[in-house]
Amino acid sequence: MEFRPRPMGNTILRFLLIACFMAIVSGCPGQGIQVTGQPSSPTLPAPQSETVISVSNLNGGSIVTVTYNDDTNKDGTIVYTPTNRTVLKGASLMGWSYSTDGGQTFAYGGQVKPPSGWSVLWGDPAITTSFRNQQYVFISNLAVPDEKMPQGGIQCDPSNLGCMYSALGGACIARSTDGGKTFAAYQCVTNNSDFYDGGSMIDAGDGEIFAAYVDVATDQIDVYRSPNENGQFSRLPNPFPNLTIYSHPRLRADRGTNSVYVATQSANGVVFINRWNGNWGTAAAASYPAPIYPNIQLSDRVLRTGPQFSYDFGAASQNGGDEIRFLYTTNQGGANNWYVRGSFCPADLSSPCKDAPEWGTTPGNLDLTGDQFNPSVRAWPGFFGLPPVWKATYLSREHDPTGNTVSVEQGNLGVLPDGVRIFVPFDQILNLPVCPDDRGYWGDYNDLQFSGFAQNSTAAQFISTYTDSTQGCPERWEFTSQDVHVSSTQQQ
Repeated sequence: MEFRPRPMGNTILRFLLIACFMAIVSGCPGQGIQVTGQPSSPTLPAPQSETVISVSNLNGGSIVTVTYNDDTNKDGTIVYTPTNRTVLKGASLMGWSYSTDGGQTFAYGGQVKPPSGWSVLWGDPAITTSFRNQQYVFISNLAVPDEKMPQGGIQCDPSNLGCMYSALGGACIARSTDGGKTFAAYQCVTNNSDFYDGGSMIDAGDGEIFAAYVDVATDQIDVYRSPNENGQFSRLPNPFPNLTIYSHPRLRADRGTNSVYVATQSANGVVFINRWNGNWGTAAAASYPAPIYPNIQLSDRVLRTGPQFSYDFGAASQNGGDEIRFLYTTNQGGANNWYVRGSFCPADLSSPCKDAPEWGTTPGNLDLTGDQFNPSVRAWPGFFGLPPVWKATYLSREHDPTGNTVSVEQGNLGVLPDGVRIFVPFDQILNLPVCPDDRGYWGDYNDLQFSGFAQNSTAAQFISTYTDSTQGCPERWEFTSQDVHVSSTQQQ
C-alpha cells in the first residue's frame, strides 16, 4: 500500500478551483421522487429499504429498475409484534419497481417468490443488466434453503437478534427478459449451505454475468460467473486467499477488456481489490484501515450501517493511473466524526493504490460538522467529445449534527488540467428523517447509476436511490419501523 497525499494548495487557489467547479457542476436541493410508498401503491403500508439500481436501454427507450428489501408482505409470511418477528416458509423480500419515463414515475413490479428447494428470500439486493443484450436484467437476494428452515418458522426476539444467521444458506438469482419490468427465479447458489451475507452483481460487457457474496462461515468472498445471459453460475477460485474477510463484496467491470473487479474489507478494516481477467491477479490495498459497519449515533437513536466503501472503473485523468476511484468512510487520524475519504488505483493494479484526501469530506479539505457516510461512486466514460464524469453521493449530518435527520449530498471526483484533485459537494435532499427499528436498521446501503442525458442537454445524468422516511416516523419496533420507503433523485 502506497499512499502519498497531494498538497491541496493555498486558499486563493482552492477558492478559484471551487468557483470554477461550481460553474460546471451546479445543483440545488429538491424533493425526491417516490419509488415506493405512493398513495395508490401496494407498497404503502409496509417498509422498503436498501436499494440498488440498473438502467436498460431497450427498443429505443430506457427502463430504470430499482430493487430493494421489500416487506410488502401481502401473503402474511412475515409476522411482527413490537418485540418479535416470525418468518414463515414462502416469505420474500425480493421486490422491485421500474420506470419507463427516465425515473420520473415508478410502478411496483412485485416480489419474486422462493423457487423449489428454497424457503425464504431475504434481502441484501444486488442487480445488473447485460451490457451486450439489455433485455436481460438479473437481481439477487440472500436465501434460506429448505433443509435449514425450522419447523414453525424462524423466531426472532431481542435475545436472538441474529435469528436469520443460522437459517441463511446461499443466495437466489432472478432474471428479467424484458429489460427489468418482470422477473422470475433463475438459479440459486450455495457453498455447502454456508451463511451468505451481502450481495453484488455485474456484467463484464461480453455477456458474462458475475455475482458475489461473503461466506461468513469461511470469512471469504465467493464469486460466481455465468458464461452468458442464459448460462449457469459456477463458483470461481477465491479472490482473496490470504485474507480474512469481514464485509460485503462490491463488483465493478472494465467493459473495454471484459475484466471484473471485486473489492471488500479485510478483518483489519483495509479495503482490498482484485481483478478477474480469466484468472485472479494479486489483491491490492485500496484504503487506510477503516471501521467495518460503524454505528452512527444520532440524537436519541443509533443508525446501523452496511458496507462503507464504493468505487467504479472509468476514464483516467491526464496523469493516468486512476481508472479505479474509491470513496470510503473513516475517522482515520483521530477525527471527531465519520467522514468520507478517497483513493485511486490503476486499471491493472500493477502499482500501489494511492490516497486522495481531496476527494471527500476529509478534515482540512472540507471542514464539515456532523458525520458523512454511506458513499456511492459511479463513472460515465464520456462519448464523442463529451467529457467523462465521476459522480459520488453520500449521507451527511452537516445540517443537523445533533439531530435525527440526514441530507443526501452529491459531487464529482474531479481532476483539473494541472492534476489537482477536487471535490465540491452540493445538497441534494435536505432534512431526511432517520427512522430505524430498535436494532438500528434503516437500510444498510443506497445506490447510484448513470441513467442517460438530461432533456435537451448533453449533460450526463445520474439517478440515486435512498431510504426515505419523510412521511414520518410514528412507530419503531424491535424488527421494523414506519414509515420507511424508497425514493430517488436525479443528478447532473
